Amino acid sequence: MQREVQRQISVLMICRVVLLTALLGSALVIGRLLGQPLLGSRNFYLLVGIGYALTILYALIHPFWSRHRAAAAGVQIAGDILLITGLVYVTGGIDSPFSLLYFLPVIAAGILLGRAGAMTCATGSWLAYAFLVVLIVHGWIPAITGGANVGAPAAVANLAGGAESGSVDKRLAFALFSHFLGFFTVAQLASYLAVKLKAAGEELEENREVLAHVQALNKNIIDSITSGIVTTDLSGVITFMNRGAEEITGLRLSVLEGAVLGDLLGREKGFLDMVRSNLERERRFRFDTSIVRGDGATRHLGFTSTVLKEQRGEPLGYIFSFQDLTEIRALEEEVRLKDRMAALGQMAAGIAHEIRNPLAAMSGSVQILKKSLHPEGEEGELLDIVLRESRRLDGIIRDFLLFAKPGRFHPEPADLVPLLSESMRLLRNSEELAGRHQIETRFEADRVEALVDANMIKQVFWNLAKNALKAMPEGGTLTIRGRVESRSAVVVSFADEGCGMTEAEIQCAFQPFHTKFSEGTGLGLAVVFRIVQEHGGRIRVKSRKGEGTEVILTLPAAQSATFGLEMAAGSVLA
Repeated sequence: MQREVQRQISVLMICRVVLLTALLGSALVIGRLLGQPLLGSRNFYLLVGIGYALTILYALIHPFWSRHRAAAAGVQIAGDILLITGLVYVTGGIDSPFSLLYFLPVIAAGILLGRAGAMTCATGSWLAYAFLVVLIVHGWIPAITGGANVGAPAAVANLAGGAESGSVDKRLAFALFSHFLGFFTVAQLASYLAVKLKAAGEELEENREVLAHVQALNKNIIDSITSGIVTTDLSGVITFMNRGAEEITGLRLSVLEGAVLGDLLGREKGFLDMVRSNLERERRFRFDTSIVRGDGATRHLGFTSTVLKEQRGEPLGYIFSFQDLTEIRALEEEVRLKDRMAALGQMAAGIAHEIRNPLAAMSGSVQILKKSLHPEGEEGELLDIVLRESRRLDGIIRDFLLFAKPGRFHPEPADLVPLLSESMRLLRNSEELAGRHQIETRFEADRVEALVDANMIKQVFWNLAKNALKAMPEGGTLTIRGRVESRSAVVVSFADEGCGMTEAEIQCAFQPFHTKFSEGTGLGLAVVFRIVQEHGGRIRVKSRKGEGTEVILTLPAAQSATFGLEMAAGSVLA
């Protein structure tokens, strides 16, 4: 409000300069056209000069009167009344057409100072005008006559010619009454309009603040939504992206300015036509697609598209809202893999039991024959092959049985740090570790306690470490990390510098009989997956071809079990 009043006072000074300049310019132009000076009195030009000087003075002291706006406005309006009174005096007194200029300070007072200010200004203007014309008409001050002005006042001329004093008094009374009526009518209208204008301004300011608040709230709501929101025009050019969309895609709106959404999604040219045709049949259209982020990661997104319309219902473009379904897809794939492995495990258990007994009999019979016949040469080699393959087949069946029925599960709180250290110590003394391999263990805490079956989890660590070493035939470093992620979960990761895996190989990594190594049954990672699932954990693979692989295990923390027991005990006591 204070700033608005200061602006209005500045406008008053500007209007004064414009009016003075217009008066001066009109006098000069009209005087030149008539061939004689109009309002050519030096007094007139002196008043104009005084008006300019006062305006300059007001402008200089204006910053120092910021806290006294009423006084600043009052001084300027009083100065304007005196200037107009002087202008009326030098341009004919009671006959001067410039008495109408008194309306301007009255209007200004109504705007700046309200109803009381307008009435005070109207009173002051009328008193100044009345005082001036009474003095002139009764000859108490000399009237300005001659070619320097429009003409001598008519009242003075009549007095000089001996006109009746009654006629002069009537004329004077009419002038005073008409100006009184005019000044106070304008003051009343100006104050009324000023009140309405002030109320409208306050309402507008309040609405502006409400609008700004609503806009900020809407922006905060849209930016707080984790789902992505993208708007386009009718040609598919991106016009808006919320923060969720930028985080999911890894791109910024400033980078995508002028880009087409179909190009961003890697869709064909008819993508927008397909969306438009589907939206003509139904209110919303859903579709899934995959994008490659700027960091090379592939994200699976689920889109819902609708038409963006203006208030009258005319289409402006399209709204695309989407969610990152990558984790959901991974969970769905884990569930499908678990179902497949459960069915395969049941089948494997039946086959293993049916094969293992005859295989044991065959292997035993071959061993007896070899001991009794003592074959030599090719016959002995053939019997050795039979025994060796029998043992290999027995190992496969044993893995089958471990995969199908991994044994009794006995979870208990255990510190993973000594379990990992023991497994790595055994691995360093095994034939799988070559001189070109290195093993590093990094634990973020002295204790990483999880709720696990110690024997089964050591088998998981052993299998993952062996696979990591096999993936580095030329050598490299196997980095094993362990940390407490939260009160309910711990994380163990195995990162190698090997050949890496493609997306297709990652999808098949935990399926039985799938291996990219020449030796092995392809059941190692399947057993790992089964054991981790039994622990209620998760296993994820991050890899890129030629850049190594990281296998991440998430296991239940021992603290979560203790916390659950404490809560149960508390509920019983309660």
